[in-house]
Amino acid sequence: MFRNLTTRPSTDIGRQEASLRIAGATTSLRNELNRLIRDDPTFAVRTHVPRGGAAYNSGDHDLRMYLVEVGQFKTIASSADGKQCLLSIHTRGDMFGELGLLGGPRHDTARAMRDSVIRRVNSAKLFDVLSSDEQLNWHFTQFLMAKLLDQQQAITQLVTMDSEHRLAATLLRLARKVGRRLNLGMQIDAKITQEELASMVGTTRSRVGLFLKHFRAAKLVDQLPGGYLLINEPALTRYVECGQYEPARWGADPIRPVNGARLLRGERELSA
Repeated sequence: MFRNLTTRPSTDIGRQEASLRIAGATTSLRNELNRLIRDDPTFAVRTHVPRGGAAYNSGDHDLRMYLVEVGQFKTIASSADGKQCLLSIHTRGDMFGELGLLGGPRHDTARAMRDSVIRRVNSAKLFDVLSSDEQLNWHFTQFLMAKLLDQQQAITQLVTMDSEHRLAATLLRLARKVGRRLNLGMQIDAKITQEELASMVGTTRSRVGLFLKHFRAAKLVDQLPGGYLLINEPALTRYVECGQYEPARWGADPIRPVNGARLLRGERELSA
């Protein structure tokens, strides 16, 4: 089921470093933008987006970037034949849509996963401040470079890892980005279908279902009521970094039902 490799390139270490750099750069840039918003509220207008609504759609000419104040968004790209790829998930404090500042049509769609509130940054005012504020310019550049590093790490994983390890690395990334720490592990606080995971990993939905079955048997992951995944972060990290499987434990015992509820074991989707 699991490969036992004595040596393996540890791409997760680089990906974790990239994630930490993005988090730090995002916090610094967000603080600078909030300072500008306090001075001039029109710098970034507040907008409510209902669940299922779009901040922007593929093909839009939208010279803005966005700051999430409340809620959660996913960015999706579509191929010419209609296949969709989940690019990323953005939660409170995150920024997204910066590629729209290049001009031209959007190549992705940003859709709210729950009722959300965002700030739409005025591009003209942003460019004006960037040309005169060296501190903001530096933080903005750091933010863009950190995202570029993260994308390079994603490409490295796509090329060097098999699909089972790519899924494990993707689950770790999601847990670290949108996870909520519980007593028994990290809950991915977003409902993601197996089809969406397959698009992120570059494999089929059926293989994602098979790999998740393997992971659950090894106690690397489990599924909670409501369709949320629970991640055994130390064990899954060890599997990604070393390619080795060691019997994992969730605390002192296997996973127990939460609040007396039966753990869900649906194979079709991770979420309803």
